[in-house]
Amino acid sequence: MAGKSRHIVRWGGIVLAIILILVGACAGVLYYLVSRLDVRAEIANAVEHATGRKLTISGGVGVSFYPVIGLEAHDATLANVQGGRAPALAAMDAIHVGVEIPPLFHREVVVRQLVLDHPRIALEVDRNGAPNWIMQPPAPPPPPPGQHAPATPGPSLPAAVQAQGFSLRDITITNGEVSFYDARRNASWSVTQAELHTGVTSLNDPFVIDGHMAYGGQTLTMHVEIISPQSALKGQGTPMRVEIQSELLNAEFSGRTTSVAGEMAGEVRAWGPSLRQLSGWAGAPIVGGVGLEQYAVSGNVGISAGQYSFSNAGFSIDQVHGRGDFVLMQRGGKPYVSGRLELFDFDFNPYLTGVAPPQAQTGSDGAPAGEPGEAPAQIATVAAAPRAVDIAQAPDQKPLDLTALKSVNADLELTTHKVLFQHMLIDHGSLDLVVNDGFLATTLHEIDLYGGSATGSIQVDARDPDVKINQQLTVTGVDASKLLGDAVNFPNIEGTAELTLTLRTHGKSQSDLISAADGTSHIEVVSGAIRGVDMGGLARTIQNALNNQLIAPNARTPFEGMSATFAIGDGALASSNLSFNTADLSIPGIGVIDLPARSSHGGIVIPFAARGPFTSLQYTSDLTDRAKREIQTRIAQVQAALH
Repeated sequence: MAGKSRHIVRWGGIVLAIILILVGACAGVLYYLVSRLDVRAEIANAVEHATGRKLTISGGVGVSFYPVIGLEAHDATLANVQGGRAPALAAMDAIHVGVEIPPLFHREVVVRQLVLDHPRIALEVDRNGAPNWIMQPPAPPPPPPGQHAPATPGPSLPAAVQAQGFSLRDITITNGEVSFYDARRNASWSVTQAELHTGVTSLNDPFVIDGHMAYGGQTLTMHVEIISPQSALKGQGTPMRVEIQSELLNAEFSGRTTSVAGEMAGEVRAWGPSLRQLSGWAGAPIVGGVGLEQYAVSGNVGISAGQYSFSNAGFSIDQVHGRGDFVLMQRGGKPYVSGRLELFDFDFNPYLTGVAPPQAQTGSDGAPAGEPGEAPAQIATVAAAPRAVDIAQAPDQKPLDLTALKSVNADLELTTHKVLFQHMLIDHGSLDLVVNDGFLATTLHEIDLYGGSATGSIQVDARDPDVKINQQLTVTGVDASKLLGDAVNFPNIEGTAELTLTLRTHGKSQSDLISAADGTSHIEVVSGAIRGVDMGGLARTIQNALNNQLIAPNARTPFEGMSATFAIGDGALASSNLSFNTADLSIPGIGVIDLPARSSHGGIVIPFAARGPFTSLQYTSDLTDRAKREIQTRIAQVQAALH
């Protein structure tokens, strides 16, 4: 047994020795063949003849045994276009060229493998949209006298490349860097640590690139298919497919290039775990607010000069789903979106309360379940945000946080389905929305809610800590109890209401905004009732009024019509023309509603007054008009404060 082992080892050693001798012989032959050629000049001349660009090899040129068997050149640079921003289109530590041995006997170099070590490639587009990567062979020399000059050729390819049998089976880039600069918009980006692999068997067959690279601290795995490499090399449009996988962005694109500058158009599907992180990674951070996490989008897209134009697209952000035609870009260092959007049922309260919205379920590929743009089965709700005015709650005194308005700019035409806003439910809405560096302007074309509709405008200027708000609203045909109950927590007026409101205010907190409110308002309610009191009974029976026998939660004052016009000053509403028309009598009145104090100073001319906190109004006799005179003085103060 031991003898047999020694026999195997001896033959193994002989075989290894033969292999080493053959490798050494091949290496010697290769070195001899290469030494017969001026390889540096051959390579430089071939590149310049094919591209019109000068190739400079500053380092040594010789035989390569690793990573390929063939030739190698060190410290090579390929010239940029004249007037280019970068000193070179490409600079490489080393080029390793795998060649076929037999053609070397005829002093020919046939390349079959190429390895670029640490290439630095600088892509540029000038102000006229001309890219620097389109190669133009040098013009032929002028013809001899008496002969016509040949037609000027367009972008072409080297003869070897155009040959039918051309192939470059293996191209490898290791530790590559690629930068891009667009002079049309003074924008740039760069990727590093590129490890890419491809091969070309024919310029009429798809050109496939696989690999990964680093951008902004994230690793992107890529698969790219260029369907017509010959068209791409000539600077013409070509169909292509791209797949990207990373922690923040997954995308699938199928379309074509539309210009020599790299613009593309086609169908896209993209998704990821956080739109907020993606935007920051792309150089347009979203500061403040909550949400804007899980996202998905699909549809037709055009990509041009840093602008993404979506058409017939569906999208989802958090649990907000929608569809539309819109444009995404970076403007002034922040995201900017414009276009027309339709939003399906959603809860707006997370973005008001600062409570992160619930996220949608995901599929096996990590994308949100369901197709982007599909309406959700139901609204996923969280706790309602505090009302802007709540007669039962003291206003908040903590500083307002509207930094989110400074993080994203927008110019949108919006159509909404059901929307929960604070405690209010909007059934349908049509509005224009503009956000510009902390200034928001909204025009409400038609908002359907509580059986009626609303129109108007709202402006919020949050560019300074002292926030300014201006609004004009007209509300018609709404259920008064539901609207006032959800809006200000006062459901005690029943009937069909019409309301107009002109308001301006400013402040650093909710409390400031309420205390500084100025403007006017008018309300009319028909075919309704006031809950909690029987005013007709009080007016007819003073003794019962004093004993509070007609004041109870289930007491009601039916009326045919109720109206009032209010002056608003320093957060107080004052009216000198309150009117209640019941089946029994017409009751005129005056009153003051003090929102900062959350109390009412109201007087009914005949013959009692209603005063005190909203939650516990007290009704007293006013036969001497003492309350009336006090209220008239307060009304005058409110009207004087209106400025």
